[in-house]
Amino acid sequence: MIEMKVLFYPGCSLKNNYPEFEKSSIEVCKKLGIELLEIPRWTCCGVNFSLATDNVMRHLGAVRSLINAQEKVEEMDAKIVVTACSMCYNVLKRVNLTLKEEPDKLETINSFIDDQPDYVPELKITHLLTLLKEVGFEKVENKVIMPLKGLKVASYYGCALLRPNKPEGIPVDDPENPTILEDLMKSIGAEPVEFPFRTECCGNYHVVFRPDIVEMRTEKIISSAKSRGADVIVTSCPLCLYNLERGNEVLDGRDRIPVVFFTQLMALALGTDSYLNDEIKEKILRKIEGSPA
Repeated sequence: MIEMKVLFYPGCSLKNNYPEFEKSSIEVCKKLGIELLEIPRWTCCGVNFSLATDNVMRHLGAVRSLINAQEKVEEMDAKIVVTACSMCYNVLKRVNLTLKEEPDKLETINSFIDDQPDYVPELKITHLLTLLKEVGFEKVENKVIMPLKGLKVASYYGCALLRPNKPEGIPVDDPENPTILEDLMKSIGAEPVEFPFRTECCGNYHVVFRPDIVEMRTEKIISSAKSRGADVIVTSCPLCLYNLERGNEVLDGRDRIPVVFFTQLMALALGTDSYLNDEIKEKILRKIEGSPA
């Protein structure tokens, strides 16, 4: 039964590169009575927030999508835009806050965009993790069909969910000691493991021109998680996942640790399609007590 309808911004990575992340997010939300309705005619958010003070045009992609959301939000149950991608969340949130706090930039952008209504920065940009926390992890726990008991999960946050910590409102949790992913994993029966590199940068877009940096950083992250006994690494960032998968490639096959999107593990526990590939799903099921594997 659908109890809440909210606008959903999938972003390019979930829509094109990792559709299984989008599909599992939609399935999980359905199980919880939430319908994610895709923003019409959304465009790329820009991927990285431009730090140049005179480069407001870099925000156009994000603003155009927010204008489209603005036109639809009155039909929803909450005046929010939800995204499951950490990078999209970071960019949309920061653009929205910038335009709310700097009216001169808002005026410049609205003057430039002459084929859409003016943007009024009143929307709330929310990551899916935050929405799930607000709905209640207890509700998630009550919907679990197959508890992931015995599965040791390393929650990897990376940068975009937690930084920068100024202006206020960007981090989804305490930047120094976040627990939102661990709390979610507990709600589906998994066992979170603490590891030192869970909030370290994976190397981000250095993978394009300095893959050696990414290789070095992801090796530390993966080794740290494995040393703490993790069976799987979970994240909410498609780029982090991509880089960690590349880091796995330099390891011997038997030492690779699965890296999955957070909604995939949720979907597995809630008894819906997790969209995990067969090899990773089998590895995970072997670790779960009482699973059919």
